[in-house]
Amino acid sequence: MCSRKTFPLISGFLSLDLVNTEVISHGRRHELLVHEQDLLDWLHTMCEEIPSLDKNILNISENETTEILRHIHEFRFTLRENFESIADGNFIDKGWISDLEKNIENAPYVYRLESDELKKISKGSTLNKILSLLSLDTLHLIAEGKLQKIKRCSNPDCVLLFIDLTGRRKWCSMKICGNRKKVARFQEKKNKKT
Repeated sequence: MCSRKTFPLISGFLSLDLVNTEVISHGRRHELLVHEQDLLDWLHTMCEEIPSLDKNILNISENETTEILRHIHEFRFTLRENFESIADGNFIDKGWISDLEKNIENAPYVYRLESDELKKISKGSTLNKILSLLSLDTLHLIAEGKLQKIKRCSNPDCVLLFIDLTGRRKWCSMKICGNRKKVARFQEKKNKKT
């Protein structure tokens, strides 16, 4: 079995982790969801990270995958646009909220008891299920006031976003950008001494 592609899972939120499937590497923006297999890898990763997700979203035919990937790119673009706007201090767009609510209407939820756990299962096409899950996650962020705490990474060369619940966080991740900046500062100090 070949290994799956990895993604920067720094937020714990489905919608934000989708936005963070675009990264900067070597000064250029890179798309992590290029091929249909990348989408499948991302969906598998999300199902592992969020056990309550409906595993039926993994049952995608090859024909569906190409179409779904295109829609996911479009949806991610809108998410990024709105998340960055909020990170920049702007108000949440009411029209965007309506669009998110419509996505959920296209794949409403039913509940099923599986292995003594109540699972939320969306109905509709696979695309509608995925968009519904992402939209619901986004609406939870809004309803819980967490989206008001969204920030851009302090590294100007990074495009990753995160939720800062403490009010003190500067980096998308210490592993990704925080350590790089620490190393760069250390090198700078070391070079000044010599």
